[in-house]
Formats: sequence, C-alpha cells, structure tokens
Amino acid sequence: MRIILHYNRKNQTAGEAPVQFEVYFNRYDRVYFSPGVKIEKRYWDKGTNQVKFDHPDNSLLNAQISSMRKKLNEIGKEYAETGKTLTGDLLRIEMERLPATTTLNEYIEQQLELDRASVKHSTYKRLKSVLKNLNEFRTVTFSQCDGQFLREYHNHLLKSMQQTSTSKNHKTLSKYLKRAVNDNLVDKNPYLNFKIPAGAKRKVYLTQDELIKIREKVITIDRLEIVRDMFLFMCNTGMEYVDLMALSEENIATIDNKKYIVKSRVKVEGEIQAIPLFAEAEEIINKYSTGAGRIFPPRSNQRLNSYLKEIGSICGITKDLTTIVARHTFATLMLTKGMPLESVSHILGHSNTKTTRIYAKMVVSKIENDLSRLNIIGV
Repeated sequence: MRIILHYNRKNQTAGEAPVQFEVYFNRYDRVYFSPGVKIEKRYWDKGTNQVKFDHPDNSLLNAQISSMRKKLNEIGKEYAETGKTLTGDLLRIEMERLPATTTLNEYIEQQLELDRASVKHSTYKRLKSVLKNLNEFRTVTFSQCDGQFLREYHNHLLKSMQQTSTSKNHKTLSKYLKRAVNDNLVDKNPYLNFKIPAGAKRKVYLTQDELIKIREKVITIDRLEIVRDMFLFMCNTGMEYVDLMALSEENIATIDNKKYIVKSRVKVEGEIQAIPLFAEAEEIINKYSTGAGRIFPPRSNQRLNSYLKEIGSICGITKDLTTIVARHTFATLMLTKGMPLESVSHILGHSNTKTTRIYAKMVVSKIENDLSRLNIIGV
C-alpha cells in the first residue's frame, strides 16, 4: 500500500481545490480519501505537504490531514501484521468503521470526524475546542463518566473561561455522551443529574455617545482604521461576522429608491434578509468597494476582536469591543429609536422575536433607571 497526498487543482472551484489522499495497491487498484481540506493554491506548501502557516486555520486543517494519514497507516499496519490482503474496497470499509475505544476523549474525536462533513467549518472548530478542553483536563474512561467527573471538569473550565462559555462546553459534551449511551458505551448520561450552569446572559452594547467617540476618533493606523470602519458598518446593519465577510456588491439592491442589503444568511440556508443601508454604512461600502468580489478585506474574527480592543483603548471605552458588541449595539439603539421589534428581529436574522425581546428588556431597564434617577413620576 502506497499513500500519496496531493493538492488536486483539477477539481478547483471558486479558486479553491481539495487536498486528497491517493492510496495505491497496484496499477489497477487505487482509492481516494478527502480529509475535508479545501484551500487556495497559494496556501498549499508542496514541499512539506501541509497548509502554510499564513492560512488563518492552518493548525486545524493540518490536524485534519494528520488525523486521516494516521488512520490510513494504522489500517495498513494492522493488515500487514495479520497477513491479510488489503484492497481498495476493504480500505473504504475500514475507514468508515469506528475503531474500538475505551475513553470518552477518543470517542468524541471519532464522532467529530463523522460530523465534519455535515457541519459548517466554524461549527467544527467550536466542537473541536470542546475536545481540546477535555484533553487538557485529563483522559476520561467511560467508567469514570459520572457526576464527580462533571463537577471536576466544570471547575477545570472555570480556570480559563467565563460561566457562559462553560455552559456551551457542557451542552456539547452532553450531546456526545447521549450518543455514547445509544452506542452502549455508557449506562446513562451523567448530565441527567447535573444542572448545567446557565451563566450570565448580560449583553454588552454601546451607547450613542460611545459610538460617536469611536466614529470621530482620529486613527492614523491603517489596520485599525479598516477594522473601525467594519465595526461601524456592523453597528449600522446588525450583521454577523460571517455575513460581513461574505458581503459583495451583488448584495446591494435599490428598492423604492432606497438601498438595501439583500442576501441569504450564511448560517441559515435559504433565509433571505433585507437590511436597510443607512448613510454611514453606504459610505463605508463605497470606500471599500472595488467593483469585483467581496467588499471587505478578509480578517479572522479573532483578529478583528483583537484590533477592536486596541480601538476601545484608544477611544477611552472600558467595555470590551467585539463583533458581537456591534450587533448588540445595533439592536439596542434601533429599539431605543422606535424601530418595531419585528423589524429588528428580521434584520438580525432571528427565527422569532423571542430572542430579540432580550434587547427590548435592556431598553426597558435603561428607561426604568432613567425614570428613577430623575425622579420622574408623570408628565
């Protein structure tokens, strides 16, 4: 058996091509396997057969490649040691078969490989981070999956993250433990007797005065000016990071003499949004529009949030600026200005108004504080 990894530029679509394993048994028997890596040619290092370091997800993608290579080699070694003949058809069957496992860590890693083809890349990264947290905690056998393990694991998570983030980790872990129960690896899901900490749901948003500070601050560093413009654009549109990165000139439409962003949401397939294009947002689009392709230069969400912290410091704002804060700011200010809840809900892409009502409660809370502070009891 001979394993070759290559960048298959013949199957290129939209400037990207898949990385594939070719496994040869003889000149007539060869099979192909994909580790789920699809990138532009400039990111592939032919010499080392790896994704280059300047790709924003190079570590994750190289880990995917390494994981599949390891699995192929293990199957080849197993057949060689037992003297059995391995063919392309048998290898396909073996690659789809889950190897025996005795630990929760290994089981989740296997399930992640099965899920990878059916979830978005951003979701896969989030799921992978849960496995990383578990591995940093310790290797857990199925016999140790009890309430004591969950309590110790929760304390471990609190060392590096907020309560809200621990909640997300627990929900993902519970999902995989349910699968383990269905696969008869665990007698019962220990989460049945463990209350997942809800975590605080306080949403951070900017006031009108704070937004003006950011807008009017003179910034002479190019990278920060670009990120400031992207942040202000999100404050004007309520767009999520993934939708911002996918935005192109084709999404701008004029309806009844007013400009809108009309597009499908990246996270919700088939859902169409119509977002009014306010004057500031239109000016920003005109500033970065090149007439071809996506409007804004590619930036990872992590990089944007890092630069936003610098901007917040420069502008004297103590709140941690993030792309999510821009979205919260849009929702809160629009409701404060009187935009109906249903309209805000549509622009934000919420499936119903229940989620949007959280912002409405924030507005009511501010009004109550103002009434109390000013001792207003009537007109």
